[in-house]
Amino acid sequence: MPKEDKRSLDTIIGNNVRLQRMAHNLSMAELSKRMEITYSHLGLIERGERGTTSINLRKLSKIFNVTIDSFFVPLDVRVGAVEDTGDPLAAANRKKVQSLMTCVDDSALDFVVNTIKGVIDLTGKQ
Repeated sequence: MPKEDKRSLDTIIGNNVRLQRMAHNLSMAELSKRMEITYSHLGLIERGERGTTSINLRKLSKIFNVTIDSFFVPLDVRVGAVEDTGDPLAAANRKKVQSLMTCVDDSALDFVVNTIKGVIDLTGKQ
């Protein structure tokens, strides 16, 4: 694998580790302890500066209750395309919401969707 491809893969994995850690309200110190690695090592992984092992990916999948392959999905593929309305703040907020929704379980996702539908119904916008 060419060096730039490996670096890109390390970045994808790191982004997904950080996303899952934040979605589970874990600090880097807490996660590194549960993984039995150093805080600084976890930082290198999350920043994509160092790859990780299959053993660490297995630990992460158990901690976050996700499949190992979910760490290999780029965030832009995971969140899908964001419609460009010309408003950069609106686009950024849509992307944030989409990104956060990839980390919740089905019941929480249903709750969020129904809440958003309720807001839309109240405002009369669709």
